Amino acid sequence: MILMLTTIAATMLAIVVNFEIKPGKESEAIAALEGNAAGSRTEPGCLKWEWSRHVSEPAKFAIYELYEDQSAIDFHRSSPHFLSWQASLDTFLASKSSGIFEVSGVDPRPVNAS
Repeated sequence: MILMLTTIAATMLAIVVNFEIKPGKESEAIAALEGNAAGSRTEPGCLKWEWSRHVSEPAKFAIYELYEDQSAIDFHRSSPHFLSWQASLDTFLASKSSGIFEVSGVDPRPVNAS
C-alpha cells in the first residue's frame, strides 16, 4: 500500500497561485473563484481545488490545486469554467504569480478529508 501511494504521489502536480485584487472588486473576484472551483472539483484528475484569503490583507488571495498529472492540468486549462475564469481576470486582477510544482512532501492523509 505504501509503495502504491509513493507511485501515485511521484506523479502529482500542484498549481499554486497568489494574486491581489483591485480595490472594490471583491464580489467579482469571489464569484469568479467559486465558478472556477465548482467546475474544477468535478474534473477527472483534479484531487483538490481550494482558495484562501489572506487574514490581514483581504485583497490578497491564494489558490491551491492538486492534480494527478500533467494531462489533468491540460484538461483543466481547456475547460469552459477555466476559460471563463481567465476571461474575467481583467475585471478584478491587480497582480498575480503562479507556478506548477512536483509534489514531494506527501501528506499521507486522504486528499478529500474534511
